[in-house]
Amino acid sequence: MDSQIRDRLLRTCAWCNEIIPPDTEVFGFGAKASASVDLSDKEGEFVSLELALAGKTVFALVPTASSQVRAQGYDLVFLACSQDCAESLKDALEFEKDVYEEDL
Repeated sequence: MDSQIRDRLLRTCAWCNEIIPPDTEVFGFGAKASASVDLSDKEGEFVSLELALAGKTVFALVPTASSQVRAQGYDLVFLACSQDCAESLKDALEFEKDVYEEDL
């Protein structure tokens, strides 16, 4: 991934896609990927996730194996511009997960 694109994604809200201004608080949270998903070749990069039910594509950072986030058990990191966007994204991720788990 181009470093300019990566830098832009580091300053973009995963939920509303607004640019997060410098010196502004960023709200982040970690998430676990499905055990069937191998992200080892994506460490340190952004991946896109289609949230079909929300009609959105969101971006998440895959932490490196040696990162503190990975040590805490998370496979993905989402960045948001506000608590509201972080909560909306969490809700959408949970809803997608719940629906697809019920379909299995």
